Amino acid sequence: MGIEVYNEAELDHVRHGGRILSGALQLIEKSLRVGISTLEIDQIAEEFIRANGGEPSFKGTYNYPFSVCTSINDEAVHGMPRADKIIADGDIVSVDVGVRYNGFCTDAARTFAVGNVGPEALDLIKHTEQSFWESIRGLKAMSKVGDIGARIEDYIKKNTTYSIIRTYLGHGIGKKPHQDPLIPNYRLDKKSKVGLKAHVRSRLPIGSIIAIEPMINAGTADVKLADDKWTVSTADGRLSAHYENTLIILADGVEVVTIHDKS
Repeated sequence: MGIEVYNEAELDHVRHGGRILSGALQLIEKSLRVGISTLEIDQIAEEFIRANGGEPSFKGTYNYPFSVCTSINDEAVHGMPRADKIIADGDIVSVDVGVRYNGFCTDAARTFAVGNVGPEALDLIKHTEQSFWESIRGLKAMSKVGDIGARIEDYIKKNTTYSIIRTYLGHGIGKKPHQDPLIPNYRLDKKSKVGLKAHVRSRLPIGSIIAIEPMINAGTADVKLADDKWTVSTADGRLSAHYENTLIILADGVEVVTIHDKS
């Protein structure tokens, strides 16, 4: 396991890619409406990314055929866009987007509420996002990777009855969409794999880049894989939310590169 470190010129490519990605998410949020298909969301994102000089980094990675993942309601992550998958009033829609700019990748996700969304769904979205912000409190160079998941779990346990997906993790990012280290969104226990424990004990150097992405379920943490071999849903059919940003590790903090003021 090795955590890559990047110089300022390389990090500037990451920052620029983050701006493109942030713009894509803002456009998706504006475009989401009752009656739009998830395939249309994918097309909107890809057109924006390419028009702004980037490439959709998900497309072709692990043979994935689309530019974004679109997951609705009980779908947690990796939902495949489809022309016949139509957004309905009251849906929550998680959109995960990846951008490659000048050879460097960024990754971010948001869960959006469409139309008349119920209070439980809105609460789930709110706490999922807040768990991300809690995870980066005090995070800086030489922080342990395990501090991230510990803060997420502490926040979720203290403030909600929700559960944290354990099957899918945050990750390092840079020249590839997924790099070391693996970043659990929870505290490890005695049953955790030895290899994962090594990642959690590692420390984040200045100039490393990571993607933190809590995936929170209203009910059980258990998930199931659909027949398409991509879409992951909650095992009990209850709602799930996803929130992710790419960030650069600095000497005294972090720089979140996938959030910018709306234009």
